[in-house]
Amino acid sequence: MTFSNFEIRPATSEEMPAFQALAKYAFAENSAPDAAEEAEPLLPEWSLAAFDGNKVVASSGGLPFKMRFNGHVVAADGVTAVATDPGYRRQGAVRALITGLMHRARDNGVPVSILWASMGAIYQRFGYGLASTMVDYTIEPRYIQFQFGEPASGYVRLLEKDESLPHCKTIYRTYCNDRTLLLHRASVLWDIMFRRSQAQNVNAAVYFDAQNSPKAYALYQAKWDDSLGSSDGQIIGVSDFAWCDIDGYRGIWEYLASHDLASKIRWKRAPEDDPAPNMLLEPRRLHRQTGDAIWLRVNDVETALGARGYDLPGEVVLRINEDDICPWNVGTYRMTTTGEATDVERISDDNTPIDCDISINGLASLLAGHTSLSQLHRIGRASVTEEARLPAIDALFSTRYRPLCSNMF
Repeated sequence: MTFSNFEIRPATSEEMPAFQALAKYAFAENSAPDAAEEAEPLLPEWSLAAFDGNKVVASSGGLPFKMRFNGHVVAADGVTAVATDPGYRRQGAVRALITGLMHRARDNGVPVSILWASMGAIYQRFGYGLASTMVDYTIEPRYIQFQFGEPASGYVRLLEKDESLPHCKTIYRTYCNDRTLLLHRASVLWDIMFRRSQAQNVNAAVYFDAQNSPKAYALYQAKWDDSLGSSDGQIIGVSDFAWCDIDGYRGIWEYLASHDLASKIRWKRAPEDDPAPNMLLEPRRLHRQTGDAIWLRVNDVETALGARGYDLPGEVVLRINEDDICPWNVGTYRMTTTGEATDVERISDDNTPIDCDISINGLASLLAGHTSLSQLHRIGRASVTEEARLPAIDALFSTRYRPLCSNMF
């Protein structure tokens, strides 16, 4: 495929070092010259690059994920490594790559694409909608005090990777079962979770209940605060935290609080509906910060509507009026579900009454359960025919938990 002056195609094995070097340059990933080579999750056949002759001038790729979608399993294209050589910017290379990835995903039966956006403005113009909000905490251990309930009934053990991994996998499978946007983790994703960074090992703390069953875990790094002028102690940086029940959740927090040399606990990418603000004695001491997280793009409306889980019976008729990148999405759809089985019908009759017109960006936020149709209607991402229908449609597209993806990719 050609676009303007560029050839658009996957990189070969021989071209992957140049492909990876461009992506690392764009994101300022400067490894030490003697750093050990680490396996890259992106295979050549999953890449898509723009070439000027033999030179890689823009990069992208799609990782073949399985993702939870309100409890159901759906294929998702994990868009990654999107970068452009500065000398080739503003020439349409990224648009060509993103378009190519969407078309390839749809041809492969993958109805949605997801990504972490370096800049939301880039991807909103390609039809991506905000699918999740991430939360960061920074709390001093002395403020980890609970306002109610009994201390955790079990105990925590600090384990090496090989010993902890079977427990972590078991806990994570239970944790992600009813959620939205959490990924099924292949071995390579677990390896990345445990990957040493900034000269620090990743520690695994596993909580066992009174019956010696693993119920929660946290992956974290501990390092001294060496910022200029700081006399603080260690910083505990939590990178992954999953639990099967609230006893395990509390047990991990109590374990983190027991680090006497730590001055701060930092947890990035906590769920938006994380229990801590409703459990701690001084929730403001979490210094909670929020930001945009996963952005989602609907590559195939009909398949995506039927792929996610619904907890209530109901019906909705919606219309997509515009999608210049995936024009097959333009049309009217009736989605009917019993809460267990879902049927999606494409309607050709222009006179069929509809519940709403919705943008492709808005549909992404609605399907993920991040934004209700009521809110999308208020802000202009959707137009509802009868506002009396909004409570029923909002309930239909709600999710059991707020959407969350704890894996960077």
